[in-house]
Amino acid sequence: MSRSIHPLLFAVGGAALAWWLLTPSGDPKDKARITELEGTVTRLEAEVAKREVQLKYLRQRRRVARVDQVVQTPEPESQGGAVTSFRFQETDEAGKPLGSPQSFSIRGDIAYFEALVVKFDDEFVERNDLLKGSSLLLFRRIFGEHQAPADGFPLDAVGRRPPGYEGDDAEGGAFYADLWKNFWEYSLDPDVARQAGVRAMHGEAPFVKLAPGKAYEIDLRSSEGLVIRVLDDPGPAAGALQ
Repeated sequence: MSRSIHPLLFAVGGAALAWWLLTPSGDPKDKARITELEGTVTRLEAEVAKREVQLKYLRQRRRVARVDQVVQTPEPESQGGAVTSFRFQETDEAGKPLGSPQSFSIRGDIAYFEALVVKFDDEFVERNDLLKGSSLLLFRRIFGEHQAPADGFPLDAVGRRPPGYEGDDAEGGAFYADLWKNFWEYSLDPDVARQAGVRAMHGEAPFVKLAPGKAYEIDLRSSEGLVIRVLDDPGPAAGALQ
């Protein structure tokens, strides 16, 4: 639990203790105070529950991918001194594969993972909005350090709803499809973006050094944006999917 919630819990506990201490008295003033404290406890408990929901959505991994089966072949005369091959597999939040894995090879060992990201206004997170309560991600392309981005390997098709969102309901599906279809128009028109509840629409391209025997996970978190981390346990067979 976040430290920001602790004061609320102490306040709830303090109010409850005061209520217990005052309960034996029959004085009307004490009864009024008890009623006031009961209202305070109820209000603070509701605030704690609200903060818990906000934390849940801030930590939510809306879309993820896994990079594994990294193999490097030395090429001393080429840029980067080696060719690095790897597998890219999109997954759901539980690690279940989405679609088929793709294999890529880059020169050198630095890989960039470019994506388009949509972030909504904080008010949607605060009120637990299922449609706009978390950020959205479209994986655009992968490219190596010694490769122009325009020559990178395409992933999701721009203008089409990404596979990670195909299971959403009809209302959400139509909303997301419109966002992806008109991504750059929305991003360049603040009024249109504001009407859709969008806080920011932009590209992100974090990069990481790939090493044989390692496996990596790419997350989109509402509180951080796109994050790449090395997995503690790459799993059997050089990072086979679990």
